[in-house]
Amino acid sequence: MASRAVDVGSDMTTADIFIIGTGYYAEVMIGDLASTATGRLRVAIGGRNEERLQWLAEAGRARAAIFGRPVTFEIVKVDFTSSSGIAESLDAIRPRVVVHSASLQSPWKVDRADSQWSRLVAEGGFGLTLALHSVLPRRTAAAIRQVDSGISFVNTCYPDGVNQVLQAAGLPITTGVGNVGIFSAVIAGMLEPEHRASVRVLAHHQHLVQWRKIGNERSGAPVRAWIGDDEMADVDERTRHIVLPYRDLNVISGASAVPVLLALAGLGDIRAHVPGPGGLPGGYPVRVVEGQVSLDLPKSVSRDEAILWNRGFENADGVSISETGRVIYSESARKALAIYSRTLAEGFDVAEVEDAATALGLLRDQLGG
Repeated sequence: MASRAVDVGSDMTTADIFIIGTGYYAEVMIGDLASTATGRLRVAIGGRNEERLQWLAEAGRARAAIFGRPVTFEIVKVDFTSSSGIAESLDAIRPRVVVHSASLQSPWKVDRADSQWSRLVAEGGFGLTLALHSVLPRRTAAAIRQVDSGISFVNTCYPDGVNQVLQAAGLPITTGVGNVGIFSAVIAGMLEPEHRASVRVLAHHQHLVQWRKIGNERSGAPVRAWIGDDEMADVDERTRHIVLPYRDLNVISGASAVPVLLALAGLGDIRAHVPGPGGLPGGYPVRVVEGQVSLDLPKSVSRDEAILWNRGFENADGVSISETGRVIYSESARKALAIYSRTLAEGFDVAEVEDAATALGLLRDQLGG
């Protein structure tokens, strides 16, 4: 039987979680929500490709049946072209949690140096693509502000950087997911089961770049990890054998999002690791209690110290956001961009992200990205 598509303006019962996006990351989240939720959960899946939407909903329901979980799935056609179009979908289903998982730039395509565009990003840093990753989450955040219904907003698209753009623009952002959640899960998985729950990790998106290299080719300060309040002195040595894949990394990254989404939806309080909580740079250990996300740092590390440590990786990633809301490229990113456009190299204000993404997209097309 085909999935029921929710018509905008209908009286669908409130969705607990609304996932916007139909890519592989969304697929992993849907599958893991279906197999792990212990309480009644209603999930809506939004996108433009109805065939893909139908399949994800069918697969989600099938997995829920296999694992005996009380989870239901519906689909929603979403108009990404404006925040008002997204707001119509939000009005139709009234979700508690919105998860944005759609971007104008595939991270897997740009990570492969098979075009001039990919080589430009490799030279300037992944942060050079910030505008392209920010546009759709910004529209969703603006739609949430328009609806104004206490929705928790979770962004999966380069959250170490994009969440700062949203916060600087005065838009709602609860947290990101993934990235630091990969490192915490991998490190915890190396330990005996009784120690895993007490692991705390600080890590930045830039560490993904480094962990895709052979251990002795990595640069910069390593990920930091603690068991409880005791820092692991050998975390770098213990993880140097790991070389992260590209697309397949979502098997861990998407899974790390699921406990956070369940907690935000009201199914228990948890400790977790997330990037960009409340628009902060980088990734942190957190607690999710009664729908609120707060830092859960070791006693020896203050909030300011953790933020400063994460900011230390922004130059390598190629981008930072100033206190006045200006997106500033690193020197290497500016030099790389200036070859093609001095205007692009100057950065942009967060209010100008749509125009910045259009200009960057034209350059990407020119360079065969």
